[in-house]
Amino acid sequence: MGKLSISNLTKTYESDGIEKIVAVDDLNLEIEEGEFVVFVGPSGCGKTTTLRCIAGLEFPEQATIKLDGVDIADREAADRDMAMVFQNFALYPHMTVRENISFGLRLAGDLSDTEIDKRVENVTKTLEISDLLPKKPDQLSGGQKQRVALGRAIVREPEVFLFDEPLSNLDAKLRTTMRTELQQLQHDLGVTSIYVTHDQAEAMTMSDRIVILNGGELQQVGTPEEVYNEPANRFVAGF
Repeated sequence: MGKLSISNLTKTYESDGIEKIVAVDDLNLEIEEGEFVVFVGPSGCGKTTTLRCIAGLEFPEQATIKLDGVDIADREAADRDMAMVFQNFALYPHMTVRENISFGLRLAGDLSDTEIDKRVENVTKTLEISDLLPKKPDQLSGGQKQRVALGRAIVREPEVFLFDEPLSNLDAKLRTTMRTELQQLQHDLGVTSIYVTHDQAEAMTMSDRIVILNGGELQQVGTPEEVYNEPANRFVAGF
């Protein structure tokens, strides 16, 4: 499955212990099963905060977050059946690629060693990194590290993938290549995905639908063609 419904999501932070900053203001959004949705907007618009609230890494003041009809807003991150890929790869430097990818599964303790090894081998074959299994992160290029981070998310077989600017640390040429590969991979797996970026080109080329945010408020949701040809307001048109 993987249908996600977000209602009245509001997240604030205190500034200097007195003033409250509204990071996300009453956001409502429906994401269909298997959809690739991209959050885009300028720095500080609330896109990463929204993603972290969906993941369970932040808890909003109010929100209903339903996954396949079940409200998960009060659940811890580990209990939401989601996998997140971060901007900085977040690989364990003392572990091999095999150990990094399998770590979450071994920690959960739900699968046998044989089943875990089979999953790791299938995922690394899909990502074309099987030859990297015995290596450690400091022996890998930026693109290889990103594939390992993707593998660690995919191997869990979650209901939802969450991507927080996963390509921003790569050079321009590799970013373009990985953009295409990631889009194809998501299409092949059919897993509901939310992707955060500040790059309009990524949003336009990768998404089924774009969610445009500004100042913590939702500005427009639509296909790339819709938001480009029929912007909801002056901000969307300019951005």
